[in-house]
Amino acid sequence: MKPTVTRRTFIRGTGAALAGLAITPRVGLSAADLTRKPDKLALLGGTPVRSQPYSSTWPIIDKAEEDALLTALKSRNWCCLRGHCVYDFEKTFAAAMGAGRAVLSNGGTTALGASLACLGVGAGDEVITTPNTFIATINVITNLHALPVYVDIDPDTGSIDAELIEEAITENTRAILPVHLAGFPVDIEKIMSIANQHRIPVVEDACQSVFAEVGGKKVGTFGATGCISFQEWKSLVSGEGGAILCSDDELGRRCASFVNNGRDAKGEIGGYPFPGSNHRMTEFQAAILTAQYEKFLRHDAARQKHGRYLEETLGKITGFSPRKRYNPNTRFTYVQFEMDYDPEAFKDVPAATFAKALRAEGIPFNGGPRIYRGGCHKEGMLEEHLNSRGFVKAFGKARLKAYRESLKKLQVMDGLVPAKKQFLSMDSKIPLLGSDRETEDIVTAFAKVVANLDALRSA
Repeated sequence: MKPTVTRRTFIRGTGAALAGLAITPRVGLSAADLTRKPDKLALLGGTPVRSQPYSSTWPIIDKAEEDALLTALKSRNWCCLRGHCVYDFEKTFAAAMGAGRAVLSNGGTTALGASLACLGVGAGDEVITTPNTFIATINVITNLHALPVYVDIDPDTGSIDAELIEEAITENTRAILPVHLAGFPVDIEKIMSIANQHRIPVVEDACQSVFAEVGGKKVGTFGATGCISFQEWKSLVSGEGGAILCSDDELGRRCASFVNNGRDAKGEIGGYPFPGSNHRMTEFQAAILTAQYEKFLRHDAARQKHGRYLEETLGKITGFSPRKRYNPNTRFTYVQFEMDYDPEAFKDVPAATFAKALRAEGIPFNGGPRIYRGGCHKEGMLEEHLNSRGFVKAFGKARLKAYRESLKKLQVMDGLVPAKKQFLSMDSKIPLLGSDRETEDIVTAFAKVVANLDALRSA
């Protein structure tokens, strides 16, 4: 095993990596820096690596968004039925994603709900999904009076464990809904293989992962549909908004009709021939989205540069490793930069403590197990649904009792199987969008904390 890297050997050993990734090393690192005693941690009263705020705040806006909004405002065509911003961006986005069609909606949640509804999910059905996700993934299932059948997570990634999906399939399974969290793709190739074998449609929740790829193909384009969110905290934003990606012409027609009160998207049938509701995106949202898209392309390039640099450079320290890729040809989008963290390599300092030290150095990181809150299977809304008249009528008391018992079997999700690794996660989008020097501050802070583990343990 390679030895744990000290601050001195770490900085010295990563010089080639710095040059190879075209990032200039931090100004001020001299020969003296490589041999002097490590600085005292800021957490313990030392001087932080960063004391200045980052160069941007999120969302990043300029005159382009103002001009786009004013143009939409003055057009007086504020609804997409009379405007063009929504439908123009649908074409742009579909082409960029490699999808046959993109249907914009007023949110990622409504995109997911429309997808399931158009695939026929309804009362008495089951949808296989993960408990480790934002609650919206579950809202859209239960709101259709279907059961979310939870599959446990892969302890290495926190994503749905594709190896466990097949045993969760029953005669009532109507769809599989995997979630690509924070720009990190699930084992989508394995999932698609299982789904195709059993002829079950897949709806990809790629709401947080626009432009992530597996095998050169963007996530959201593997399944029957894929859903993207443009909510303010994502990487391509318009405040609220979403998109359905679809390559099947008839399913795309149904989805486009569903978000538009059931109007025929092809215009071949008059009136309201299809089920639906009003989930349309406004021209204001699409105007902002169009302006943001140009920035997003630049931001994506910056995330790739800085994210890959940090993976390679920090990965030289024993105990840090890049998050697992299910396919070697996987493109993370680093919406939430992460590194695996092995506490044993750091004198049993927990990831949460290491992250606390980084925050004191001015570097926004969190640490711990890869669990989204406590898990959606524990949220009160689920029991509300199970107790409702509609669910009792659709599933029966005996089936609901068995379902409740199944919620106790998620051993990895509930921490009954100890995780070997923890993780460190950047709690901001801004650092990876900044300058090379700001990225280098992250490296310096990591090295500083590693070199002060004894002091950190005794603090």
